[in-house]
Amino acid sequence: MTTSSSSPRLIGMKALRILIALFPFLICLALPLSSRAAAKEQAIRFPNGTTIRAEVADTQETQRMGLMFRDRLPEGGGMLFVFQEARPYAFWMKNCKFSIDIIWLNTEKETVYFSERTPPCRSDPCPSYGPKDKAALYVIEVAAGFVKEAGLTLGVPIHFE
Repeated sequence: MTTSSSSPRLIGMKALRILIALFPFLICLALPLSSRAAAKEQAIRFPNGTTIRAEVADTQETQRMGLMFRDRLPEGGGMLFVFQEARPYAFWMKNCKFSIDIIWLNTEKETVYFSERTPPCRSDPCPSYGPKDKAALYVIEVAAGFVKEAGLTLGVPIHFE
């Protein structure tokens, strides 16, 4: 015979077992929601006065994905890669659908290297682009032709607002 005081305890234990059994499933449901969170953005002002809104890629996951599988950059947009340490970084254009300009910046946010009109990868293995001997802490991807239109030169400071 069961007493009324043990009944809530049994219900609590059953509920706990159900939660434990469902926990992996609930975690799997939550993961896609975290990857759909709003992207961080950074306003970047160039010496000619042009300002873009750049999506920030500051995790290994966002840096690995970059602009892959996107149809285009938004007007006045770009992507800012923020690394943990300054060193030469090479970029490739695997699974990219459009050409871009790539701008490497040192720890002082001065331009140290450009790759203009960098084409999407058309063969395997994809070529890499970037300085072999210039350390960068930041890399900015912008629309093809931006470097020329903005009149960028090496050594100029770029401002994050």
